[in-house]
Order: sequence, then C-alpha cells, then structure tokens
Amino acid sequence: MERHLIAIDLDGTLLNNDSKIPLKNKEVIHKLLDKGHMVVLATGRPFHATIDIYNELDLSTPVITDNGGNIREPKNPKFQIVTDGITVEVAHKLFLYTKEHLVSAFYSYGDHIYAYKYLDRLHNIFMGSQNAKIIHAEFDQLQHTPTGMIYLVENAFMQNFESYINNDLKDEVGFRLWGSDSKHAVYEIYKTGSSKLSAILWVADHFGIDKKNTIAFGDGLNDIEMIQGVALGLAMPNGTAELKAVADKILDIDNDNAGVGHFLEQYFNLFGFYTIYFIEPFF
Repeated sequence: MERHLIAIDLDGTLLNNDSKIPLKNKEVIHKLLDKGHMVVLATGRPFHATIDIYNELDLSTPVITDNGGNIREPKNPKFQIVTDGITVEVAHKLFLYTKEHLVSAFYSYGDHIYAYKYLDRLHNIFMGSQNAKIIHAEFDQLQHTPTGMIYLVENAFMQNFESYINNDLKDEVGFRLWGSDSKHAVYEIYKTGSSKLSAILWVADHFGIDKKNTIAFGDGLNDIEMIQGVALGLAMPNGTAELKAVADKILDIDNDNAGVGHFLEQYFNLFGFYTIYFIEPFF
C-alpha cells in the first residue's frame, strides 16, 4: 500500500472524554508508523499544550497546531518552523475596534499566553494546558503575529464585530463563532486562508505524499476545511452536525471508545499485525 498521511484532531477525536489517549488508538498508531505511514496530529491547541501528547505517542512526524497556523517537526532540529500568523497591524486594528465591548481575549505566542481581561475558563476550554506563562497586556502594545485569537465579546456587539471582519478585514482574517449565551459570544479569529487543511497539504507536498492518500479525523467546526479537503474525511459520531454534513463518513464508534483506532485498524487491515514497544524498561 502507498504511504498515507493520516491527520488526527485531538480533543473529541483521538483523546477520550478524560483527555487521555485510549490504548487502542496508541496501538494502531504504532502499527501504522511501523508500516511506513505518516500520522500527524492536527489540533487547535498551541504547541505547548500538544507536545506531551506527541511525546506520549513517541512520534517523530510533523505536528500541526494552532488550527494550521504552526507546523513543526519537534525531533528534527533541521526543520524550520512554518508559521502563518495574523499581521501586527491587523491584530491591533481588531483589538482597538473591539476593546470597549471585549469581555476577555487571549492568544498563544511562542511559549506564552497573552491575555486581556484573562478568564481561566476560556483558557481551559481552548488551550488545553496550564503549563504556559500568562502575560497580561493590551494587545495593541504587543508586536506579535498570532496564529489565532480567542475573543469573548458582548452579545449586543456581535453584528458589528462580524460586519467589521467581513467588510474591513475580510482579506486578512476570518472568524468562527464557537457559541453564545444571553450575555456573551465566543469567537476564534484566524488568518484568512490558514486552516488545518492548508497545513496538511503543505506537509503532504513537503514529504511527497499524494493528496489521494490523505485521511483526516475530526469532530469540530475547526475541522470542517480539513474534512472537506482531504481524500477521505471522517467525522466522529460525537462531532458537530456541521462537520458530519460535509464528511465522507461518520465513524460508528465515538472518541471515548477509540473510534479512530478501530476504524484505522479495519481500513488498513491491521488485524494480526503486531507492534512491540515498552512503556518502561524491563530491568
């Protein structure tokens, strides 16, 4: 079988509901690696909230973080990090336009989290890690090119916020509305054209893997482009309705029961193919 690139989202997909990797998923990933396929984690998490999972799987492949805004190969010192960030000017414009109606905002840059009116619950939901240092600042005082930003805005400001991005910044950034309640709405801001899919296609081209041999698994709104754009796009049964609507197939087994591993084992006919690896030394 030709070499495949298998891109896997983390939360709600590879990880179970306790944010752990089911043993079945680990076993199948090792079998795929031993057969020469490329398994790539593709997540909205920043790198610092992904590297522990990458190391737990003992990967040596590229890793896609920040919803495609960052590509690294952590175990290859010669690999130059690929970053696709929002320009400083645009980041400043959006912050200043929104500031009066901004309840909280943050983004990851390097090994730090930069926050305006920091809210711990937002950090927990979107970053998946408490390991990074949090720096409190007004974004127009920073000279960063963030790969993505989370904005919590007042509900009354939603229409103005979306119109400003769609009309004034449409060539620079896009947004995903992750949800709202009676008071607030949560938005993800990302560079126009940057997605998990754009990163997957870059990795496939860089390593000479034909697009017809690309597979992706996801569960959320930030996986839509990826699931639509690869050769075989697979949605988790616990995923959003929007994602399921564009997927080539919806898995039968959810993330809490290693649906990714079960599907890949059958798809690549890995039954009876054994990989031996040790979590701890024998002696």
